[in-house]
Amino acid sequence: MVVPQLVLDDEALFHSKDAITGLSQPIDLAGDVGAGRVLVAAASLTTISRVASRFTDAIELHDGELEALALLTQDEDYDEHVFCSADGAAIEGACMLGLTDRCMSLEELLGMVGLGRQVPWRFTKGFAERHKSEGGERAITGFGPAE
Repeated sequence: MVVPQLVLDDEALFHSKDAITGLSQPIDLAGDVGAGRVLVAAASLTTISRVASRFTDAIELHDGELEALALLTQDEDYDEHVFCSADGAAIEGACMLGLTDRCMSLEELLGMVGLGRQVPWRFTKGFAERHKSEGGERAITGFGPAE
């Protein structure tokens, strides 16, 4: 798994709620990086800006999502990677950039590695498919990225 540098830099701000205890636990991507379970990639500011400028006012994406899309669209080293997000706008943005077939839900990814389980709606294949469809419509109707 590859995580954009900007996501790693901001991940300390977020917590994950334990499903059993209900307690909030900090997400420890840095520990996963240190253990070699997660790789970190950084796109250049020029590349991130180029991707961001394609959306203008059509859609608002967070910096980490922009960096992930920059890596997927500008770097052939990531041609085999997929985009996984629980943010509908980010999925739509990926599809508007022509990455529809590379968007996957967390539910799908967990299933691929034998860890299938019930997940909240925004992590499901259904949620991803809905936003893939909306992103495709945005691209077709012109309410998509600026050229």
